[in-house]
Amino acid sequence: MAMATTDSDLKLDFYPAPNPNRTGVLVFPGGGYEFISIENEGIEPARWLNARGIDAWVLSYTVATPSTPAPIYPAPQRDALAAVRRIRTERRVDRLGLWGFSAGGHLAAVTATDKTGMIGVVDFLVLAYPVISMVKGITHDGSRRNLIGDGCVAGSVEEDAVSAVNRVGPRTPPTFLFHTANDASVRVQNSLLFAAALARYRRPFEILILPDGPHGVGLALGDEKVGWTGELDRWLKGVIASA
Repeated sequence: MAMATTDSDLKLDFYPAPNPNRTGVLVFPGGGYEFISIENEGIEPARWLNARGIDAWVLSYTVATPSTPAPIYPAPQRDALAAVRRIRTERRVDRLGLWGFSAGGHLAAVTATDKTGMIGVVDFLVLAYPVISMVKGITHDGSRRNLIGDGCVAGSVEEDAVSAVNRVGPRTPPTFLFHTANDASVRVQNSLLFAAALARYRRPFEILILPDGPHGVGLALGDEKVGWTGELDRWLKGVIASA
């Protein structure tokens, strides 16, 4: 059962592993920066992690609403950075990873590559069908609109700054990427661009691209066609063992 934090400014739910192994993961559900896909991409991954001895936190970050209209940048990233700092302050885990889905994948990627204090703080990164670029024609239009607004000029400094692919560097943490080749909502080019940037800096990564499957599959547990968590499980064991 989740235990909510007492910090009224941070909607962070904690899911403790019954047999913790000093590894934790902060989960960012997707939702196009318009809503939080809490069950499919938050609670279910947290429980999956708990079964493997990994503590989990699920962040309900700022999204665009009638009372918080778009553009909402940089509020979601402020939430994410605060959550990482909160978890590290608690000193419950030695290793901390970020796991993001779709727009939450974008938030995880820009947080792990933040150069104002996250270098060396995040130990690994899992990105499931993530939004990586904010460039029109590649990005998810809804995520871009909600985050930086329709008025943001193509090729602008702001667009460049929030395109996670441009933030990869020599200390970007080991990364696992999952996508389907025909994802109709978030193009597979997003994961490919991030993988290429990691390769450019010789950073360790694994990318799993399945040929067919819809966007938003979550863990796809029990689905032979798009099941992917078996490979993630293997990768995580390797990352934890080498830490």
